[in-house]
Amino acid sequence: MRLFFLAAAALLSPLTPAPARAQPAGPASRPVLREPAPPETARPDSFDDDNDDFRRALLDPSRSDRWLVPTSLGGVLLVVQKGYIDDIRLDSLASDLQEAVAKIPALTGREPRVRKRFTVYVYNDGPPSAANIPGAQPGEKGLMLAFVKEGEDPLFHELTHLLAGRGGSTSLNEGVAEWVQDRLRPGRANAFVPAGADPDALCKAALAKWPSAFRSTIGAPGDWFKGPRRAIVFDYYYCSWSFVGSLLRRKDMKALWRVIDAGGAPKAYRSAYDATYDRLFADWVDGLNRPKP
Repeated sequence: MRLFFLAAAALLSPLTPAPARAQPAGPASRPVLREPAPPETARPDSFDDDNDDFRRALLDPSRSDRWLVPTSLGGVLLVVQKGYIDDIRLDSLASDLQEAVAKIPALTGREPRVRKRFTVYVYNDGPPSAANIPGAQPGEKGLMLAFVKEGEDPLFHELTHLLAGRGGSTSLNEGVAEWVQDRLRPGRANAFVPAGADPDALCKAALAKWPSAFRSTIGAPGDWFKGPRRAIVFDYYYCSWSFVGSLLRRKDMKALWRVIDAGGAPKAYRSAYDATYDRLFADWVDGLNRPKP
């Protein structure tokens, strides 16, 4: 009888094998954001600015921690003032750096001007952010980055200068850098730019505030109008950002960089936009004064 029941059970059992038990998934691999940098003796190039001594002091191992951030361009050496930011903010900065290196060349349509390791100096009290300064070793480039702890650093702005390059018009250089910063972090405060800044509205107010000599520097060759530096430089950036935005609404990045590479020369505007600088400028100002829909 027992044999009968065993045989019957075998006949009634399914012919297909039982499904294998699912194995628990292993932890997802995370991209490497940073790793401790091996010791090295810093030998930065000399640089004729007011912050050379500050950078050299920050490179002292007793005053900073060093991290390597892997990127497609040879990596980034992060030199971070000891105790300034925690691991969460440090990881966020490393992620932003990797994003910037990946996206800025595509967004600007420019081959990277730096294709090897560069240095990013991160600190609390110190000079304003700046790009194209010496890195930790001879021949290396770097940038200085303020307001990291507050989440208001102009990282994408400064890396636009470093990766895409500059021309002979400070206005166009700063305008395109601020445009990229806002494109990749829209509405976020950075450096002196408040959250949700509207460059058109801010520039319209600036043009009414400063003498006509101020407006003649926007999009033009050379440096900004010399006035009360802290007050005027903010407005200069807003107007430069607004003017570059108007050019990008007309044509693409390729046309804009033809003018930037030519230093904002009048003939470059005519060649790139089939219009004179004066015509482009007048159309831009008319747009500022036109009510927005």
